[in-house]
Amino acid sequence: MKTMKIWRIMFMMLVAFSLASCSSDDDNVDKVEQVTVYVSAETGTYTPLFSDEPVEGMQIQEKGSARWSCVHFATITGFTYKKGNEYELLVKKTTLANPPQDSSNIRYELISIVSQRKVE
Repeated sequence: MKTMKIWRIMFMMLVAFSLASCSSDDDNVDKVEQVTVYVSAETGTYTPLFSDEPVEGMQIQEKGSARWSCVHFATITGFTYKKGNEYELLVKKTTLANPPQDSSNIRYELISIVSQRKVE
């Protein structure tokens, strides 16, 4: 009988610890930071989600990254891309903790155009 009580207590403690470890709110917070983004004068193509057809888009690269990404022209809110121009932008980058299933987990919003240069 005593052994049964000990097992019940141990089981209850295990359940309590399991539930407590699942209640972390740290993962449910959007991460917001200011980053520098370079926009190429040349466009590229990418294939949107749920499509087989490639689409034209602008090429962007975050400062410190070696990789260029081709994204939709409206990816950076408040920014209008003009083909043939290179840009250096200061943007607010928001990494969404709970993004929609059918879109990116990253949102960009223009803070300022640091430089713009016409490429011939």
